[in-house]
Amino acid sequence: MKTLTQHSLAFLGVLLAASGSSIASAQDLIANGGFETGFSGWTRVDQLGSDGTFQLQTGTASPVNGFTVPGPREGLRSAMSDSVGPGSHALYQDFVVPALVPGATLKFSIFINNGATAFSVPNSLDFSTPALNQQARVDILRGGTDPFSLAPADVLLNAFQTALNSPLVTGYNDFTIDVGALLAANAGQTLRLRFAEVDNVNFFNFGVDAVSLTIIPAPSAFALAGIVVLGASRRRRASI
Repeated sequence: MKTLTQHSLAFLGVLLAASGSSIASAQDLIANGGFETGFSGWTRVDQLGSDGTFQLQTGTASPVNGFTVPGPREGLRSAMSDSVGPGSHALYQDFVVPALVPGATLKFSIFINNGATAFSVPNSLDFSTPALNQQARVDILRGGTDPFSLAPADVLLNAFQTALNSPLVTGYNDFTIDVGALLAANAGQTLRLRFAEVDNVNFFNFGVDAVSLTIIPAPSAFALAGIVVLGASRRRRASI
C-alpha cells in the first residue's frame, strides 16, 4: 500500500508536469536579438553628418574597414558599427512592458574596438563638437525619446558605459542584469533598449549580439499547490 508520502509525491509530480508549460513560457520582449534576420525589429539612427552606421557583421572582419574582430557571439551574424570617419550611431528597439512583471532579466553581449589611445566620456553622444568624445553605452530609455538623449528624465537605466580606464579592445563580453523592478515600475509602458557609440577621435567598432529581455513568469497555481501538498506531507510524517 502506498504511504501518504508516496501519494503526495506522485501528486506533486503531476502538478509540476502540468505547470511545466507555464515555467517554459518565459517571454522575450526583444525580437531578433541575434540579428539572424538582419535588422528586423531594430532601428538604426546616425547623427546628421556622421560617417558609417551599425551594419551586419559575419566572420572575423569588421564590415567596412576589415579590421580583425571576433566572430559573432552566437549564430552567424551580429551588429557592429564601423566607419572611415567620425560619427554618432544608435541601434535601438522599442518594447512594451507587460501589465504583470514578476521578474525580468536583460542579457546582451558586446565587443569594443577603440582605435584611440583612450576613451573620452563627456555626458553627450554628440560627435560634432570640439570636445573629444569616444565612448559606447547601453541604456533603457523611455519610449519615444531622442535616440541620442542622455537627459536624466529619459534614461531609466544605464546598463553599460565605457570609462576612462576601460580596456580599449575586448572580446565579446556577456552581461546579465536584473531589470524586474524597473519594468514593474513601468508596467504597460513602451520603453526603448539602446546601444550607442560616438567616435570623433579615431576608428571605433561596437559589436552587439545575443540580446534578450526575458520576463520571468510567476509560479503557476499548480506549482504553488504542489509546494503546499509537499509541505503538508512533511508535517504529516513528522507527527507520526
